[in-house]
Formats: sequence, structure tokens, C-alpha cells
Amino acid sequence: MNKTECTRREPDSSFIKPGYGFVPSEFARLWTVVGATVAVTLHDSRRGIGGMTHYCLPHLRQGQPATSLYAIPALSWLIRQFLMTGSNRADLEAQVFGGAENRDHADYRPQLHKENVQVGVDTLTKNGITISTMDVGGNRGRKVIFNCLTGESVVARVAQIRRTDWYPRLSSGTS
Repeated sequence: MNKTECTRREPDSSFIKPGYGFVPSEFARLWTVVGATVAVTLHDSRRGIGGMTHYCLPHLRQGQPATSLYAIPALSWLIRQFLMTGSNRADLEAQVFGGAENRDHADYRPQLHKENVQVGVDTLTKNGITISTMDVGGNRGRKVIFNCLTGESVVARVAQIRRTDWYPRLSSGTS
């Protein structure tokens, strides 16, 4: 994934879909919606830049390509974007969101939510990245808005994630 690649065309370039990440070259607010999936933000306060990745699964399955759907490739990509452009690990600060349990979901897998969070935390720790904030677990999804300039996040916990949360530009009559 290219560091300037966004997940959607304008005007929704700030929405980070599952399996994608984005490190903008200028000020942006990035946002996503997570349930059992996990969103991780990185911020370099020295440089005033930030980025986000959103992964769905903790471990690569045998024979599957290493994409940002999985924790380690997603986080490795995000960290690499900062290091390749001049950030130091000591200046990077992460925030971790998601990992909610939803037993009613059609694709429910016991412990997936916990594994998603644990693999993310372990990967960040092994890479020497400080985790400043964690809002994980429970049984509610989250809408996350991240300010890349300041590193601040706003989180709203929601009882139900609707289709329009993922694709906000679609009206209810559009397929």
C-alpha cells in the first residue's frame, strides 16, 4: 500500500475501511468504525503527523497474502511509513481501539476480539512503540475520529453498527 493512497475517493478520503491504512501528507481527520476489528493510530508529535490502520484478523492464514486485513502486516506497514519519512520510534505514540465482542454477529468467532487486540499490542510493544490510549473490549462498537495533527481522538461507543456507518455517503434507497 502506498503511503499516500486513501481508501476512498474525495470527499471521503478520511474514512479508513477495514483492511486499509492511510498516512496523509497534510492535515486530515481520519475516521473509522470498529467492532471486533481494531483500529490503531500512530502520531509523531515532533513532526505533527499521524496515520491510521484498520485490521480485521489477528493472524495470517496459511497461503494467504500478507495484507492489511491482518494485524502484523497492517501495523508493520503503518510503522514503516513513519520511519521511512524521518520519524524516530521514540517519538511515536499509538492508540488502540476496538476489539468488541458481538456474539450476535453472523461471523462471530469466540476470542477473535481479544486476539485482535493482543496481537496489536504485542506488535506495537515489540516495535518499541508507546501505547498512550486503549479503548478496547466490551460489547459495543466504536466510531473513532483521529486528528493527525494533534494526535487527539474522539470515540463514540455504539450499540449497533449500521451499514451507513461504513458507507456514510449512501442513502437508504441506494444499493
